[in-house]
Amino acid sequence: MKRAPRLSIITLTRNRAEMLSQNLASLVGQTTSGDEVIVIDNGSTDHTSRVLRVYREQLPLRVYRIPRGKYPHLYNAGIAQARRDVIVFLDDDCIASPTYLSRVRAAHRGNRAIAVQGMTYSIPKSNVYAEIMGDHYRHFLATNKLASGDLRILDNKNASIRKNLIRSVGGFCEQVDCGSEDIELGIRLRSKNIRIVLDPTIVAFHHERTTLGGFVAQHLRFARCEGYLDREVLPPAERIGLVKFHKLLLQLRSAWQRELSYFRQERIKDALLLPILYVILAVTRIYGYLKHA
Repeated sequence: MKRAPRLSIITLTRNRAEMLSQNLASLVGQTTSGDEVIVIDNGSTDHTSRVLRVYREQLPLRVYRIPRGKYPHLYNAGIAQARRDVIVFLDDDCIASPTYLSRVRAAHRGNRAIAVQGMTYSIPKSNVYAEIMGDHYRHFLATNKLASGDLRILDNKNASIRKNLIRSVGGFCEQVDCGSEDIELGIRLRSKNIRIVLDPTIVAFHHERTTLGGFVAQHLRFARCEGYLDREVLPPAERIGLVKFHKLLLQLRSAWQRELSYFRQERIKDALLLPILYVILAVTRIYGYLKHA
């Protein structure tokens, strides 16, 4: 019987003390004596340090304060410190399900040449912005599924990979520092014949933006990053593109289903707001992509 892999869980954080507390609380009782939880604190000025002191007593916690640096640099710093077999990326605004780490262990037991993409569900429930983002995430996975059933990309808010594999490709590309560094990494992993496998049993819950300003800012960042990747980084066969017909159909269908659902639930305000938000979303994504493509 193969030994269960030991895990290095890496979380980046900055001024999200309350979310970080929920994140760490969700891991309590799931780690084994061989695991470690690595928190990279990107210069927090709130009460993050107090939260970390609390969880030092409950988790095998190692904390590194790196006040400057963008996501790829911070992730690579965490990878450099990792001592265990499998690296698990879990964002500070994610909450792990009760079986999260046991499912990660099971996915990597005996499977040495894969990256594993977990399934993420948007919270809070009954918030129109979070619900649209949840639909967007499902469409993102559906339109990036290969004929083999594997994924062509990686979403590192809930993903895992053996340490030797990610080190073999040089970790995250630090030139891709506008965001979407995980998409670029996923494409590079596949180029080295490392499969990206979706495991829907590895479940995390992701806090979404719940205001119009946060919603627009997030999608503008996504679109800018995708435009940058297509212009500067990705080979022609791997480019993301401005519009995918399959994804557009999925979005139209989910928007219609949401609209009907809101009326049935008598969420009239959300029903009236939904089509406006989809127009804003379309304009934001087109503007952001074209500005940087």
